Amino acid sequence: MPSQLIRKPVSSGQLNLLQQVFDETCSEHHIDKSSPDAEALALILVNSLQKGADEKEKLAALAETLAKAR
Repeated sequence: MPSQLIRKPVSSGQLNLLQQVFDETCSEHHIDKSSPDAEALALILVNSLQKGADEKEKLAALAETLAKAR
């Protein structure tokens, strides 16, 4: 049986955290929230949180790296 990565559902508190990191990153790096870059950022942040990166500092560092790499 193939192993599967189980992703945890996102709680309302985690959703608020994601929104805060996303908004701050978009603002700091002048990313249009309706752009493909913003969509990719949001998807990666959610995926990372579901895999266990649930601290603001970790998510913010990831978002910073992604924003600089675009």
